[in-house]
Amino acid sequence: MDVVVCSGGTATNSITPCFSNISISKGHELTYILPISDNGGSTSEILRIVGGPAIGDIRSRIVRLLQDEQLIKLFGYRLPNDKLQAKKEWNEIVEGSHPIWKSISIEVKEMCRSFIIHMQAELLKKIKHSNPFQFESASIGNFFLTGARLFLGSLDASIELMMRIGRCSPLVHVVPCINTNHTHHISALLTNGDMITGQSQISHPSASVPKADDIAHSAKFVHLLGSYDDHLKILLEDEDEEEAEEEYANPIYILPELKNSQLHFNKIDGSQNLPAPVNRILYINPYGEEIKPMGNPRAISKVKKADMVVYSIGSVMTSLLPILILGNLAEVILESTSTKKVLLVNNKYDREVSGLDGLHYVQIIIDSMTRAIRGYRQSKGNYLENANFEWQDFITDIVYLKNGEIKIDEATFNKHNIRCHQIAFSDKMESEELEKVLNEIGSKN
Repeated sequence: MDVVVCSGGTATNSITPCFSNISISKGHELTYILPISDNGGSTSEILRIVGGPAIGDIRSRIVRLLQDEQLIKLFGYRLPNDKLQAKKEWNEIVEGSHPIWKSISIEVKEMCRSFIIHMQAELLKKIKHSNPFQFESASIGNFFLTGARLFLGSLDASIELMMRIGRCSPLVHVVPCINTNHTHHISALLTNGDMITGQSQISHPSASVPKADDIAHSAKFVHLLGSYDDHLKILLEDEDEEEAEEEYANPIYILPELKNSQLHFNKIDGSQNLPAPVNRILYINPYGEEIKPMGNPRAISKVKKADMVVYSIGSVMTSLLPILILGNLAEVILESTSTKKVLLVNNKYDREVSGLDGLHYVQIIIDSMTRAIRGYRQSKGNYLENANFEWQDFITDIVYLKNGEIKIDEATFNKHNIRCHQIAFSDKMESEELEKVLNEIGSKN
């Protein structure tokens, strides 16, 4: 069957063999749709200096799918955590003298190195106006992807280049949920009115949480200046189109909490929960105003052809919902009435969903997609259409672990015509058992 997997990076990487076995190995297509809003770790440095979409999750998934062992090592390589040693190794990689190049053929080395050199040139140009780039723990794959995107002018094209160089199967696709050269950030509106801005800030505790009033203050600031686009036009009226694009990708103003590097964030124990549950996730512009971007047309096309859409394991609020709140993507999932829509429930609570029972864990996904579709239809002038949906329109099947922390009451979901599938003999989601369950779901009418 043709399979589409909506997910973030790390958690789903462990079960990619399962998805390959139920699709690619049988001659069908496999598509991973990934978010581009992660502003943590070494990605935050690229965003701070160069701008553009976050590509950490995308790079992580591609490395998992590559067939060329030497390029797996190159694109998966991280510089040391020591500041001086990291800068030294980066210079050696740019110059071509680093040991990582030794086992790579000269033609492939020079092809890859060209984009890395292009990235170095961009960094040298940008740091004239910024604090120096911090190379600690930086991913070489992230540098390559960003250099290729800047050179080719397309995130989709840079992803395809990396996959073709690494000899990925032509049946597997990695698609960013938004096809863009711009940075997209998310915020979490909590039930107590607090607003947390930035994916890393949502996932990892911060010293202070701005109130929703602070976001309103940002909106007032925008109002005084005029709209964001109008402000850019004034500033760039003497610039050509290419330079305007560059400024928009790395905007002149950005919320203070998004300016700071997230390179050395502290992962505090998961018991430190959010101040209140998440009410909803939203995309914001650099001023903190809510925006509603559209999903990547390639993602829409793949969902339309899919026999199964999987909402995979990982961070629900910061990895899964940034994909599912895209109005046109949620709409096409809703309209795919013959497609199996399978939710994989995490085995453990994390900071983002701590305290939610299984019912509310599922309900926030359904509510988020419903809200996205209503907003999308309203933007198209179809707001008066019947927008009351059934739960099974979004989720047809739930796969969960019997020994997992998040408990699923099967009777509750059966009332909503959602089938539940329990994995009994493991305390984490593993490829072999999951493969059996997904094949069983796919075979049912």
